[in-house]
Amino acid sequence: MKRIRLYLDTSVLGGLFDTEDTQRVLTVECLLKSIKDEIYEGFVSPLTIEEILKAPKEITEQLTNRIADTRLVILEESEESITLANAYVSSDAIPVKFRNDARHIAIGVCNEINYIVSWNYKHMVNISVRRLVNSTNLKMGYSPIEIISPEEVLGDGEVEI
Repeated sequence: MKRIRLYLDTSVLGGLFDTEDTQRVLTVECLLKSIKDEIYEGFVSPLTIEEILKAPKEITEQLTNRIADTRLVILEESEESITLANAYVSSDAIPVKFRNDARHIAIGVCNEINYIVSWNYKHMVNISVRRLVNSTNLKMGYSPIEIISPEEVLGDGEVEI
């Protein structure tokens, strides 16, 4: 049986270090365990790594180790995904100031990922962004993509580790 393919943006991995919301940490831990246990296939991109490298050194090291330990596959960014990301910005799906969010989505779409997973409710996980992204996808010959939160992957986020 083919496993569901999840692209995790940087905000998901950053959730491991949320000092204000312990449930968020547990949710990410459960999600990564589900990927490691091969319930889902997990993916990130060079953009994710690039953004992680901007974090403090101790966080960068921990996240890099988690990516390797969880066996997250690193997808390449392509000219095709850059063109699609530019289309998201041009269609006002994603503000130009947050172009990296468009890049995350486009990398997932161009690699036929089933779900983009993010904690970014302002620029990714919301109805209006999904509608504009999917409208752009259809106009450019791509399939629609679901952009969801980690809780949606796990049900209610209360899955035991």
